[in-house]
Amino acid sequence: MEEVHTVHVKIAFILGFLLSASLGHPEKGRSLPPGECEPIEIPMCKGLHYHFTVMPNILGHKNQEEAGQEVHQFYPLVSVQCSSEMKNLLCSVYSPQCVNGTARPVCKTTCETAKMGCEPLMRKFGFVWPSSLACETFTTESCEEYLSASQIQKKLVQMGHTVGDQVLSLQTVRILMSLKDDERSGKLDEHRFQELQSYVSAAKKEFVEIQQVKDGAVSEKMLKSALKAHDLRLNDLNFGLLWNRYNTAGQVNFDEFVAILARLETLKDRFKSHRMTNLPCDCVMASFSLDDFIRDTLL
Repeated sequence: MEEVHTVHVKIAFILGFLLSASLGHPEKGRSLPPGECEPIEIPMCKGLHYHFTVMPNILGHKNQEEAGQEVHQFYPLVSVQCSSEMKNLLCSVYSPQCVNGTARPVCKTTCETAKMGCEPLMRKFGFVWPSSLACETFTTESCEEYLSASQIQKKLVQMGHTVGDQVLSLQTVRILMSLKDDERSGKLDEHRFQELQSYVSAAKKEFVEIQQVKDGAVSEKMLKSALKAHDLRLNDLNFGLLWNRYNTAGQVNFDEFVAILARLETLKDRFKSHRMTNLPCDCVMASFSLDDFIRDTLL
């Protein structure tokens, strides 16, 4: 049975790498002009920590269809799971993350890890590591760590973003991340994390200044004033609903305070992104799909 499996794997490699000798290779240090971010359409590269790419890629593919046809030849390597980083490497080359209209450089460490796991298997079947994935042509400068909600929560505590013994809950951290997670990936790179921690630092400073009698909580009146200072003006009905949801014994603690600010500012940003223009009235309205509405209100 094992012998049959080996034969199938060998056939998969033969089919997968039949055209590998014709693949190009990236130009070392090559930078591409800014383009337009577009949703990832290549099946193998969907569901990563990023959801938008930009063309051309470093191999010169002008569109995703062209890149997808070539990267699919490597699917056998991904399917046999010779390395957990192989898929990340391939997608970063063929369908790179779009950062402000520019392709994110390929991480050299990711390439080396993928090569270490997959090259021995390739050699076993008579194949060499393709020149298009030459690790020495990539850089370590793009090897940023992507932080999950639990990692961010831990780092915020380590950085002193607490009030007394109050720490930000995991749920509040997830709400905070929605302010910075443009890719909706559930993770943040170091740059976005620094933006998030700056936001938390400012919110903590504000909370400490307005807390009543330095007991780690704010009153209804204090919260209403804080929201106005952030240009988050709620009518009496909505503020009442918000207050009833978050207050405990007539006050709101640090975690709840940050969650309220982040949730409202996220919803405000989402509303602006869906705002309708050229309306026949002196009003502000937005258009949402049901999926958009559910996603945003679940924050």
